[in-house]
Amino acid sequence: MSIQFHAIIFSCYSAASVVAMFVLPKYVHGLSYSTSILFGLLFILAGCLIQEISSRTANERQAVRRLIVLRKAYNQNQKDLERNRDELRRVYEVLENFKSKGDATKTPGDIEEVASEVKVLHGLVEQLYSSGKTDTRPVTAASLDVDPSTEDGLKAPSVGARDVNDISRDLLVEIIRDALRHNRVDLHLQPIVTLPQRKRRFFESFIYIRSADGEVISPLQYVGVAREKNLSLAIDNMLLFRSVQLLQNAHKQNYSTAFFCDISADTFGDQNFLSDFIEYLEINRNMAPCVVFQLSQSDLAARADDTGPDLQRLVDVGYRLCMNEVTDLNFDPTGLAQLGFRFVKIHVKHLLKKNIMPTPESIQNIKISLDEAGVDLIIDGIETEQELIELLDFNIDLGQGYLFGEPRMSKDPSDNTKPPELRVV
Repeated sequence: MSIQFHAIIFSCYSAASVVAMFVLPKYVHGLSYSTSILFGLLFILAGCLIQEISSRTANERQAVRRLIVLRKAYNQNQKDLERNRDELRRVYEVLENFKSKGDATKTPGDIEEVASEVKVLHGLVEQLYSSGKTDTRPVTAASLDVDPSTEDGLKAPSVGARDVNDISRDLLVEIIRDALRHNRVDLHLQPIVTLPQRKRRFFESFIYIRSADGEVISPLQYVGVAREKNLSLAIDNMLLFRSVQLLQNAHKQNYSTAFFCDISADTFGDQNFLSDFIEYLEINRNMAPCVVFQLSQSDLAARADDTGPDLQRLVDVGYRLCMNEVTDLNFDPTGLAQLGFRFVKIHVKHLLKKNIMPTPESIQNIKISLDEAGVDLIIDGIETEQELIELLDFNIDLGQGYLFGEPRMSKDPSDNTKPPELRVV
């Protein structure tokens, strides 16, 4: 409040007190003028005290508001500092990997590889920190006494004693963001086997993340939550790149098999990331025989025009493609082969479910058409011996499912004390 406002208020109750000093003795029987003047002075004093209290309260509220603004700015600076540290740490990781190659002289290709990886990492970090809802947690005056460095927003979120399925979706998203920032990402591999020998031929890669307290969160638990929030694109892109990075480390340790890795529809909608990512894959074309990119049938149908040029760039380098999540069996194997698809993955329920089971002749025709086009058929979701027996009647070449092995975490390829766990020759 301004000084003029306080002066007006003081003048009002002072004038009222002076008037009361001379008027009250005329209307109150037995009240002397000296007593009236005493009451008037007491009224003026009470008014001054009330005015002082209200003024101090208003000043404190204004100070609190200023502190709230300052603390929000401080919290934002803390987050920006943490963000810069994480990005710098990621860049250092890339440079350390570059130095650990052991060559005294680096070729231009090596430098280009590092530059492309840093470029993708920079874009992913920007996505991860800029996406998602802004923190709207209320800040009260009582919370101003809390040390900002220890408040919940800056702590690594954890599951604690609760089940992952019981925690809130917002907290789960924060756990995912924190795990990606701090590299708590694990590569799990599920075998794809030849039939009927059941020999491991390929592996499908899955990304599991760990909370700050070590709780493992599977893709089934985090994918749906991420897609409901504004983090779906950033998380999908980060997980795809981290998966390729981990597979690249496995490739350096002489893994002689191929890994299937998903590309989401949202990734194809992000041309900035996709362009940098494909450029990174083109530079690391030595990985092409070891990585097969999976796209769902619905995504291909929805983005047929958009995905064509990008997929062609991958195919030209030597990467293979797989169409999975097939629900419509009336597809064109020859057309897929011309686009660079070398695998088609169909869930067992679409072949053996009683109400919609295709005839044996139609399954045989699909298999023959795929063989003629040079496309391998993979049946996934096989969980029982009975399902396997029924499938063997159709001469299925490759199978995947819990019957042959569940997704298991791969060993760190940089650990030379133990041989790699999953090696296929």
